[in-house]
Amino acid sequence: MELEQLNDKKQDILGQIRAYEELQLGLEHIERYNRENHSKDELKVFTMLYEPHLEEITEISVADKIEQLTNNLLTISEKINHLKMNAK
Repeated sequence: MELEQLNDKKQDILGQIRAYEELQLGLEHIERYNRENHSKDELKVFTMLYEPHLEEITEISVADKIEQLTNNLLTISEKINHLKMNAK
């Protein structure tokens, strides 16, 4: 891969990480709302029991995705650094 392609991929992964971090914050807000408001108007995240065609979103699945994206980012950063070192 060329340096420009790797940098584009790196930016894409950074955008995905930001999106999943925002999702993680949203899940924390929903959990806090549910815990603090014991009324009938609770906010809930769907489960696959009722929506089997959708991807289940839990704090664990979001954390796993962030870890996977971070590992991908590290790999691409290493490739970028390697290309830069070989270009000198």
